[in-house]
Amino acid sequence: MTGLIETSAALIDWQKLSYGTAVSALLIVVLLTELLLYVRHARVRAQQRKDLPPGPWPWPIVGNLPAVANGNLQQLVAKFGPLMSLRLGSMPCVVVSTAEAVKELVRANDERLSDRPETLSFRIITDYKTIATAPSPGKLWHKLRSFSAKELLSSKRVASYEGTRRDELSNMMHVLLEASDKGEALNVKQWLFKTVANSMTRMLVNKRIYHGNETNSYKEEVKEEFNRWLQDRKRYALAHLISDFVPWLRFFSETVQGWRPRLEAFVDRQTVLGVKLLELEKHRERGVEKEADSSYVPDFVDVMLKTPITDGEVLEEEFLIKQAMEFFAAGTETSSTAIEWGLAELVAHPELIKRAREEIDAVVGSDRLVQESDIPQLPFLQAVVKETFRVHSFSPLSIPRISTAPAEAFGYKIPSGTRIVFNLHAIHRDPAVYENPDKFDPDRFLLRHLDVNHLAAFDSFELIPFGVGRRMCPGFNLGNTVVHFILANLIHSYEWSVPPGGKLDMTEAMITFALCLKNPLTLVPKHRDGFPAF
Repeated sequence: MTGLIETSAALIDWQKLSYGTAVSALLIVVLLTELLLYVRHARVRAQQRKDLPPGPWPWPIVGNLPAVANGNLQQLVAKFGPLMSLRLGSMPCVVVSTAEAVKELVRANDERLSDRPETLSFRIITDYKTIATAPSPGKLWHKLRSFSAKELLSSKRVASYEGTRRDELSNMMHVLLEASDKGEALNVKQWLFKTVANSMTRMLVNKRIYHGNETNSYKEEVKEEFNRWLQDRKRYALAHLISDFVPWLRFFSETVQGWRPRLEAFVDRQTVLGVKLLELEKHRERGVEKEADSSYVPDFVDVMLKTPITDGEVLEEEFLIKQAMEFFAAGTETSSTAIEWGLAELVAHPELIKRAREEIDAVVGSDRLVQESDIPQLPFLQAVVKETFRVHSFSPLSIPRISTAPAEAFGYKIPSGTRIVFNLHAIHRDPAVYENPDKFDPDRFLLRHLDVNHLAAFDSFELIPFGVGRRMCPGFNLGNTVVHFILANLIHSYEWSVPPGGKLDMTEAMITFALCLKNPLTLVPKHRDGFPAF
């Protein structure tokens, strides 16, 4: 290809062109060269496709990107089946769309399919040295994964923060009581986000970000920086850049479109904010002071500062900040969005919220808030949460993986270097598994699908809201606990209604990479007489 470009480029007098015209001319040369190569190797590609899962024929250069970008993925899945081959630009991809296909692929090939594809945003924001992005298999990833499973996000560690989560919920329920007393409508989405964010910042750094006082929260300018950072993180971390799919357009994405300086500027802002949020020196000093205090519960940063991870050393400060900020981003909007959807579905189905409330009242009574220890005794609530995860996946498609070695499934061969995407929207609505899959019906998890365990990495492939296999989200236990705990207390202590003259709008919309309610859930809370308000 290089020789063809040089031959074509030799016909242009580059010295007479402006910078912009030169770039355009170079792109045209490269495009024409790509087209020539596409035609030349068409027969070879046709032979290679015989062993691949079926899929639409790709266009030159862009592959199947136009069809995916136009929202036609689910129609393609219906046509080509549970394993479908795509070419996204020059990158081969396999989309997995049924529970049986997930089972077939993961059980035999998971270790080969647990790496992440390289992208410009991951490279700059994380340097591939965080739990979500470190290469797998690989020494760093295994060390980080072991650290998160045994130390940071273990069941014991998550349980140790129960009092913290209870304090933060109680703190934010004062806002509900005020709205109830005034009979005012509440932006439930915003309230949930702040509640979950407070729980995360308390667990991470033992300070709350919203509705605190001077001794236990941040200054107003830090809150504003935090809000801006979260919005920018969503926009940048999973940005779909053309160069991630067509590598020879890297210069175009990085320089012409300006993505590299924008991402680098974001990382600089993130580091500055991380220093303010984490207060590492204060943590080090406090760690020394609290060593002899057996009652002290160390926060996440305390644990990261004292636990050796690689070669007997703790994380370097740069990567400790990156990892902590990754936890901030991953643990807030995912949980708050799931609770918003769950409450919206219950309000839309009055008979379901009545059943859930009656179950909670029977177990908890009326003289205290719901505790996390009550959750195992609330099977209908658990079914509601599972059904919420099923019907309203946070993202319709999983974060892509990439194969590090050839794999096989259903007789098809998947080459090394293929991106693997789990189509959660289709998997969770698989008609071979779920009767009336588009209906919100928690009873399905009390009857036919009673044994489904969405927290198991290698079982229950029909419900995988936290992912599957080795690359499953390490915070699954914490996220699942937060969703149950907050939703249960909202049902128990308050009744919810649509504002007068309004209606419940369940319209979905993709906001950045998340599938949310198009319009934030807005309801009127009414405190139940005789029940705890906070």
